[in-house]
Amino acid sequence: MALNWRDAVTVELNAQLIPDPNAGHILLDRLRNVQVAVDGGFLHIDARPVGERDRRVEHKVYLVSAAAVRSVEYKVPARLEPEIEVRTG
Repeated sequence: MALNWRDAVTVELNAQLIPDPNAGHILLDRLRNVQVAVDGGFLHIDARPVGERDRRVEHKVYLVSAAAVRSVEYKVPARLEPEIEVRTG
């Protein structure tokens, strides 16, 4: 399945649903610096630390329903204005 992944600054959930990548016995309701993708009514969450995302290894991705998501904050890259070429003569 091809998903459109985005870097999220913060994801807030309505309950503690996602295991802490550093301590799996602790569940989190707020995640920082994760990757997310939306598919239908679900949010896919890749909670691996930033340095581990470049490695192509099998890893867990968590799936939560959109109803369980309080908010997702991410940055949109600045759009560059198109350059206008002016020709004379």
